[in-house]
Amino acid sequence: MDSIRKKLQQELQRQPDIQIQQSDSWGLPVELINIPYTTSKRTTMDILMKMILLTIQRLEVSESKKIAEFLAVEPLFVENLFSKMEASRMIEWRKESVELTSIGVKQLQAGVYEHPPKKEENKFYYSAYHDSILCQQPEKIFTAKVKEFRLAKKYSSKAQALTDDQLRIALLAVDAETAEGMLQKVIDKIEIPQILDSQLIPCVEFYLYDRSEKKHFTRVWNTLTEEWDECLEKIIDEQAPLRK
Repeated sequence: MDSIRKKLQQELQRQPDIQIQQSDSWGLPVELINIPYTTSKRTTMDILMKMILLTIQRLEVSESKKIAEFLAVEPLFVENLFSKMEASRMIEWRKESVELTSIGVKQLQAGVYEHPPKKEENKFYYSAYHDSILCQQPEKIFTAKVKEFRLAKKYSSKAQALTDDQLRIALLAVDAETAEGMLQKVIDKIEIPQILDSQLIPCVEFYLYDRSEKKHFTRVWNTLTEEWDECLEKIIDEQAPLRK
């Protein structure tokens, strides 16, 4: 922390009108949360799948090899696509024949194949002070023994009450949805976040005086986001500056 504080002091002191009057270090309480969600992949339907679906729609089909004979293609190709379409609930067996489901009809009309849904998850850090997700869990996190933030008792967690929009924005920021060529991956459903752990993130606080503006203000460096934290600065200036 000493090396970080020294570097930040040097940065602030490069501003001729800024005077550092006091500084402190403390730990910002954050929660490590896991966001479970479901994605599906969509691709342009290939010609063979489209022909199989059209055949099923128009003819009574009792087994996949008859479609292979009718379309003059390898039975293995048709069996493979049959398995995919059953897993995606595009077709289903009714008595002794196979028929298109409403899902199959919809995808055939759109010319788009939707792969079976896939369950995924991503871990993030949530801060009650910001009432938002700060960032994805990094591979390494700066740790140091620091005292807890003096306003810690005034804020309680709302991680499990985060809105779908807040969760979606966090997931989109880490490319949970992608589009490449004919393949599109989209988020179908987002579950309620799970709180995995609580941690103290080291922060460095400076109480400053601007000679030109003749006013005091606070700067806070957040080691998790690796930037000056305007939200924490505003909270401190309003509720508990180092010196009044």
